[in-house]
Amino acid sequence: MIIAIDGTVASGKSTAARRLAQRLDYLYINTGLMYRGVAAYCRQHGIPTNDQRAVALHVKFLAVDLRNEPDGQHVHVNDHDLTAAATAPDIGAFVSDIADNPTVRDVLVRAQQRLGRAAGNAVLEGRDIGSVVFPDAPVKFYVDADVRERARRRLADDIKKHPALTLDEVEAATRARDERDRTRPVGALMRVPDAILIDTTHNAGPDATVDQMLAHLAKSTNPIRPINPIRPTDDCHA
Repeated sequence: MIIAIDGTVASGKSTAARRLAQRLDYLYINTGLMYRGVAAYCRQHGIPTNDQRAVALHVKFLAVDLRNEPDGQHVHVNDHDLTAAATAPDIGAFVSDIADNPTVRDVLVRAQQRLGRAAGNAVLEGRDIGSVVFPDAPVKFYVDADVRERARRRLADDIKKHPALTLDEVEAATRARDERDRTRPVGALMRVPDAILIDTTHNAGPDATVDQMLAHLAKSTNPIRPINPIRPTDDCHA
């Protein structure tokens, strides 16, 4: 059973995907971390991420893998743990270059498919899971929320580091990010016709979102029931 989850930034999809996998005892596959891992590798080896040809020449020889550790999922590139570099605060611009590279997309999509099939039961989240990575997944969710609410969540996460930020500024940045995600040359964000919409606008936290997903799963032809207890709620709205 593959469960594909796509959605907008700050809608809560990443935390919900991780929690859903925990509740079902499925493998959680954070596809975005894989792109971050390639970006971190390029930075460490002096490969300009905006040079698509240079990146393409190297990525074909990279083994990108995800491994579960006690503190969460780690990304390994050629057996080196690059998680710290891949999640550095300033990695974002480099990740965008990597995610827009068609060759990187081809390599990582195959890696994601391999991970999902090897697991048997997996929850994958990203932008193109239901459209590209596993278009035949029996269950697909699209997670979204009102843009003002998503901006409020991002502001709550960022205000300590950037106290001068305003809600209007964050909303404008969120709308710009949505536009970039939906118009990317490869792996663009989209809601495929058979994806179930999960609106998190009024949810108190990720457990409410997971409950929505489980309710849909319980109504399916072959109901899927959680086997792990609810985990404590956190404030992550990835």
